[in-house]
Amino acid sequence: MIYLSGAEVYVNGAFIKTDVLTVGEKIVHLGTLLPAQLQGLDVESLDCKDLRIIPGLVDPHLHLSGGSGERGGFSTQSLGVLLSECVGGGVTTLVGTLGVDTTTKTMPDLIGRAKAYRELGLTAYCYTGGYDCPPHTMTDSVRNDIIFIEEIIGVGELAIADPRAPEPLLHDLARASIDAYVGGMLSNKPGITHIHAGPGEKRLKTVRDLLAQHEVFPRNLHITHIGRSRELMVEAVDLAKRGCYVDLDLWERDFAVWYKVYRELDGPLSQLTVSSDAGQGAPAELWYEMRDYVLKEGVAIEEILPHFTLNTATALRLKNKGRIAVGADADLAVYSVKDLEMKYVISRGSILMRNGKFCFGQAPHNARRDFDIYGIRKED
Repeated sequence: MIYLSGAEVYVNGAFIKTDVLTVGEKIVHLGTLLPAQLQGLDVESLDCKDLRIIPGLVDPHLHLSGGSGERGGFSTQSLGVLLSECVGGGVTTLVGTLGVDTTTKTMPDLIGRAKAYRELGLTAYCYTGGYDCPPHTMTDSVRNDIIFIEEIIGVGELAIADPRAPEPLLHDLARASIDAYVGGMLSNKPGITHIHAGPGEKRLKTVRDLLAQHEVFPRNLHITHIGRSRELMVEAVDLAKRGCYVDLDLWERDFAVWYKVYRELDGPLSQLTVSSDAGQGAPAELWYEMRDYVLKEGVAIEEILPHFTLNTATALRLKNKGRIAVGADADLAVYSVKDLEMKYVISRGSILMRNGKFCFGQAPHNARRDFDIYGIRKED
């Protein structure tokens, strides 16, 4: 049990003065509790005066196993994502994906990484596939992967308009999307199709053709990398208005530039998410980009926070993520009002950052190296 008191808490789109009580992995109470009500309970109290509490951030697109190194050979592959690179920015939910490399980066490895991050205290999912369509799957189909493998919630990132992958045949793309939808429906999972928009001149034509010629629901499509050009952004806004979810990645750390373009084009704010595309950068850049935008542009954080929390949880149908409410998951990021520095991070009811310092478990205990592959320092 954790009792956070004295903070401003982001609830239903605004900050209010209230306290938060978590039990296990859930938020069970919002509001002030008297000391007598907590007496005799095994509860840790955190004084959050001058702090704000927001939902843990949700990163819908990152390379848990590391980037492919396609521009310089094997030695330029990036490292896998470190636990500290998530917790440092209040990121508590991850969705891993393979990209162009489905040869040396494999589904078994990706699923294993997702399982590892779950063991370490985060919430982690993954997509089945990669750039290629038909996708590289773990079993014999997208549908079976989603039904039988706990961590898999959809298919992706399927590439369109990109020289690194053939433009998918419409039938193959429809099959992957429909299999994802049916697999999700049968297993009570999101069943999302995550689409990589490349730099090619076709832009999003294939998605428009898919919607025109097949019974695919726009709300099941999540299109990433829309910040490549104004022309691509125009097409992305059109699809967002039709119900697709669209995503700005932080590969170039240019959120402010493309967010302004999206708003100029009257893009529906409820359909826009932000991802780290971690491999080159870190998941924590979600927080850094949001913080920088707030400080430089003078906007209220609540104006853009949903793009990093609730919108993403809604797009991925993670109903207990991205919000602070009774019954929601106990994923909380607590930062200083004064300097917007992260102070506490709680994921699934466990404190992973305390007073600005990491406090997650140390493993593996028998290692003789300073760090393991998840960035956890071994015990002295």
